Amino acid sequence: MALETGLAAQWCAFDEATYGIAPSFSTALFYACDNDSLELKKTPKQGTGIFAGSLIPRAGRRVITEYSAGGGLVMELPERGMNQWLYRMMGSYGQTKAALAEDGSTGAYSAVHVLGSTSGHSFAVQKGVPAVDGGTVEPFTYTGCKVSEWEVAADMGEIAKLTLTIEGRNELAGTHKDPLNSSVPTLQAYTAPLGGVFYWVGGSIYYGGTASTSGGVTSMTSPTLAANLKGPLSFKLTRPLDLERYAPDVAPYRNEPLQNGLATPSGAFTAEFLSAETYYNAYAADTATAVELQFTTIPIGTGADIATFSVLVPNVRLEGESPKITGPEVLTQTIPWSGLDDGTNNTVQATYWTLDSA
Repeated sequence: MALETGLAAQWCAFDEATYGIAPSFSTALFYACDNDSLELKKTPKQGTGIFAGSLIPRAGRRVITEYSAGGGLVMELPERGMNQWLYRMMGSYGQTKAALAEDGSTGAYSAVHVLGSTSGHSFAVQKGVPAVDGGTVEPFTYTGCKVSEWEVAADMGEIAKLTLTIEGRNELAGTHKDPLNSSVPTLQAYTAPLGGVFYWVGGSIYYGGTASTSGGVTSMTSPTLAANLKGPLSFKLTRPLDLERYAPDVAPYRNEPLQNGLATPSGAFTAEFLSAETYYNAYAADTATAVELQFTTIPIGTGADIATFSVLVPNVRLEGESPKITGPEVLTQTIPWSGLDDGTNNTVQATYWTLDSA
C-alpha cells in the first residue's frame, strides 16, 4: 500500500532555460530534505465602491494583483549532489573552476565557486505532496526561482544543515498555471540521492593567516585551527533581490528579480575562553582577519582525497563580545563575524570535494 504521509514526499530541482518557464525534470537531481515551507502567495485587492443597500463587499470587485511563490527548503548538508546548488547559492555561473574536475584519475572531483551574479539565471523546484486519500503524490512546481539567502550550520554533536530561502515566480499545481506555462508539469519519477552527510565530527574553523589569489582561487597561508570549539558553527549569505518587478505587461506575475543591494556574508562560532584572548583582541581593535568554515567526512576515490565542503571569507571583522561570567561553568565566547571585500581576493569562496563527476 502506498504511503499517505510526508514519508512519501520528494524534492528535485533543475535550471531553467528561460525565466519562469518550467524545464523538463527528466535529469533533475533529487534531494533528501527535512521539510519545506514553499508555497503560492497571492495578493488580493477588494474594491470598496458603495452600492446603495449593500452591506458587504461585492464579489465582482475582488481582483488578484500579484502572484509569487517561495519559502524555505531545509536539508542535511549533502556529501554528494550539492554542486548544482552551489551555482544557485553563489551565482558562480560560467566560472571555469566551478565545474567539477577530477583529481588525476582517482575518481574524486572538486569544484571552487566564487561569489558572482545570478542575473539571467533561475531554476525550478518540484516537490511531491502525498495525499491522504490513497497515497497519490501530487506535483507542485515552483518556477522562476532564485536563492535569496542560504545558511550552513552545525550544532555540537549534530548533522550539519543547509537552509535555503527561495524566491519564485509562481507555483504550478492543481489547475493553477500561468501564461508562460500552458500545463502543470507531471510528477518526476523519483531517484534516490547518493551519498551521506557532513556533520559536527569533521567540522572546523580556520582563523587568520595570509590570503593570496592565484588562477582565480584564493588560499590562506598559515591559518590557525580554532581550538576548544563549541556549537554551533555557521555561515550565512544574504543576497537582496528586487521582488517588486510587477510591470503591467507581465502582472500579476513578476519579471526576474535582480540583485538590488550588497550581499552580506556572515557567520558565527562559539569557543571556550582562552588566555590568549585572540578573538577579543581582534574584536576590540576591529582587526581584519580570515575565517574558513570546513566540513570533512569520508575518504573518496583511490587517492588521499576527503569529501569536503568549505566556505572561505578572506576578510572579516569580528562582531563579538567581552567574555561574560554567567556562573561556575566553563566560560565561552560567541564570535559572530561579517565579511568584507578587500579589493584583491575572492570575497566568498566555496570548495566542494565529492565523488560526483557532474
